[in-house]
Amino acid sequence: MKYRNEIFEKIIFKETDNDYIQCIFKNVDFSKCDLSNIYFEECKFINCDFSNSVYSKYISKSNEYINSKFIGTNMLEAHLENVSFKECTLKYSNLSESNLNKVIFNDCDMSESNFIGLKKINKLVFNDCKLIRADFRETKLDKIDFSTCDISGIMVNIADLRGVIVTSYQAVSLSTILGIKIKD
Repeated sequence: MKYRNEIFEKIIFKETDNDYIQCIFKNVDFSKCDLSNIYFEECKFINCDFSNSVYSKYISKSNEYINSKFIGTNMLEAHLENVSFKECTLKYSNLSESNLNKVIFNDCDMSESNFIGLKKINKLVFNDCKLIRADFRETKLDKIDFSTCDISGIMVNIADLRGVIVTSYQAVSLSTILGIKIKD
């Protein structure tokens, strides 16, 4: 079934194979759902809970997520295109092996999340995000700007740091990955 221009509010979402185009979701509980076969395009999600849901191989185009929770969400091999997350909590989420094209994270907490082996990165933006102990191993960080983010304890391969944008303070912190000891 295809839904277009509908508003869903204060419901517990049940797993289906439907398409949702230009819909609005407010205070909807998607937690523990398997959303892998659902298609969302040009939708807006406000104060929704996606915690512990599965988005494996999920496709999301031109969607906006505002003040929503994705704690422990599995987005392995997802394809996100022209998607924005604003003031969302994505702690312990897994975006490994995903394609992120024109994805913006604004003021999000993504602590201890996995971004391992991202396949395609194009115009990926992190503004004022918490990436504490986030795992970016096997992901090329060229042209990714972390300068406004907290990247304490970030995990990354040395070779993948080439071209990353950080502040001087962050550079000192990243030097521990290289085994450099700084003496004042």
